[in-house]
Amino acid sequence: QSASFIDAKAVCTKIADVEVLVQRSENATFPYKQAEWFEEYHRYDEIVAWYKNKCENEHPEICVYIDSIGKSFEGRDQPSILIGSNSIPDKPTVKIYFQCQIHAREWISGATCMYIANYLLENYRQDDRVTRLLDQLEFIFVPFVNPDGYEYTWTNDRLWRKNRRSPPRGSQCYGVDLNRNYNENWGKEGSSSNPCSETYLGEEVESEPETRNTVNAFRAFAPIIGAIDWHSYSQLIIRPYGDSYADSLDEEQLYSLGEAMASAIREVHGSIYENIKGVELYPTSGAASDWFYNDDATSTNEGYRAAGMTIELRDLGQYGFLLPPDQIIPTGNEVVPAVL
Repeated sequence: QSASFIDAKAVCTKIADVEVLVQRSENATFPYKQAEWFEEYHRYDEIVAWYKNKCENEHPEICVYIDSIGKSFEGRDQPSILIGSNSIPDKPTVKIYFQCQIHAREWISGATCMYIANYLLENYRQDDRVTRLLDQLEFIFVPFVNPDGYEYTWTNDRLWRKNRRSPPRGSQCYGVDLNRNYNENWGKEGSSSNPCSETYLGEEVESEPETRNTVNAFRAFAPIIGAIDWHSYSQLIIRPYGDSYADSLDEEQLYSLGEAMASAIREVHGSIYENIKGVELYPTSGAASDWFYNDDATSTNEGYRAAGMTIELRDLGQYGFLLPPDQIIPTGNEVVPAVL
């Protein structure tokens, strides 16, 4: 059996080693068949409807749809989805947390989260390993960290990155980089105080409602043993830290975990994902995945220090943020065995 993200035993807790095989079934109730759904990217409203249908109509026995963990700056809901069996009397309460679409232009991030969620839902009671996994723990998906920015990439600027915060006094530039707004060495190297910068950190730590909503959700869903912030592009598996070359408390385990994940990805289509510390890509501070791992999040996580990681999906630069939709399915295929 191959190792995966779920095998963060030394960092988090002891749970079963799980290897998943790809099986897919046709969606009979939603307007799109599954094969059609994953052949294109979708707007915010369509994606919300897809998740809601999956939970409430197709898989209510293992899926709970939460309408909103809070509102974005422009007033859009940030839904969340909980996937796991409710039929096991003494089921452990530990959870895996995935958040998606923090950077608006990285469309493959949200599409991959849907692919993973769909895989779990369609394979429960069909695949023994997936069934055992969902009987042991719960998966939490936050499909839209940045719903306003995502919609803006459809209507105005396909390469928009930040949220849609109004310009601060004295500036005409919109938006805060939500991945520089978390309470983890906020304001240090790798972020900018210039509102016109792509890495503008905001006027204060957790200034943005989208950041606060995800922080509050992470705390409310505790205990979380592993968390991934999904991004593109560069094909990287990134572990702490983003602002320091120092080893984290669990460097050996997190490095080994990243190596196993990269190996699992490579075995599917031959894609090479590099396993690095965040700072090796470029310095970042106030980033979500470092926050997942470090002391502020740990303080309310019932004694667990979550294995916090960032995954940068396809590709290596040929298309970059404009990854074509025919890459959605192969991207999903290769990351499923790495994270499940």
